[in-house]
Amino acid sequence: MSDEVVSIMSQSRRRLTKLKLLSNFFENIDIISIYIKTDIIHQLFKDNNTLDFSKLELFHLQYTDSLIELLTKLKKKKENDQLAFINEININNQYINSFEERKVDDFETDRKIYSGVFSEYLRNLYQDLAEDKFSQDWNAVLYFQKKYAVEYYRTDADESKLKLDPKPSYEYPDFSIERKLLGRLNIQNFKVRFVCGYRIGTEEYELFRIFQSNDHFIFNVEARKLYLIDIELADLDISENQSNQVSIINQLKRRNEDLEETMEENKRFLSEDVQNVLKDYLRNLENIDIMSKIFDVNEETNILRAMLNLNLNN
Repeated sequence: MSDEVVSIMSQSRRRLTKLKLLSNFFENIDIISIYIKTDIIHQLFKDNNTLDFSKLELFHLQYTDSLIELLTKLKKKKENDQLAFINEININNQYINSFEERKVDDFETDRKIYSGVFSEYLRNLYQDLAEDKFSQDWNAVLYFQKKYAVEYYRTDADESKLKLDPKPSYEYPDFSIERKLLGRLNIQNFKVRFVCGYRIGTEEYELFRIFQSNDHFIFNVEARKLYLIDIELADLDISENQSNQVSIINQLKRRNEDLEETMEENKRFLSEDVQNVLKDYLRNLENIDIMSKIFDVNEETNILRAMLNLNLNN
């Protein structure tokens, strides 16, 4: 085998390698079929030393090189498009990792403790009212709101359902408590359970349930008011509070899943013009009599030059 033949076969193998990499990237059935048929032609020359190897080189110049040039341009553009997706995914992952490292795990435990603290506070408050004094420190119950409101309290509630009209109350300089509420608390020995918190603008509200009853009341933190809530609770989301960081983490993870799916779809997408040219190319290969006609290169077989003039933005 002459040096020229060795060189032609080596160049042919390199072209096949490029074509295979491109077919793997696009995962397009027509490109894969073209690669297989091109490999068949290569093998034909590899196994038959009597053929004119210069015609294999002419075939690649006429067909394979133009196809590789087109697909390489398309691949480069798609990789640039994918880079924007990858950058967003990476940034999202940085935020996810940061939020997960800072995630507060003891909210549920503190919520239960807070229910007990608030129950004791109400019991002492009732004693103060009975003795016409006020010795309680609001900070004994405000610590929970200060620690968790920004991250956990719900922000999408209808404030009109929380900020209710005034009702007969015991009024003191620093707070007020609805008379009916105080009576019901006394019946249940002031045992309450913190249900959830709301943060609407600059105002915060806490919803409690009275032990062994269906009675709920609001602690209006800013106004220092406690009052029964007698609206239908179905009008409010009273599910347990979740960290807004958890919500953000879930949103970012869903966004990344969508980006990865879109990125994969965009990678495989080929415009109608490109698909039509590929099908013409494949049809041409399939219709050629390899043994007698494929290497009679003429102007009519030059179907790929037009491919290089396609608008690659489509």
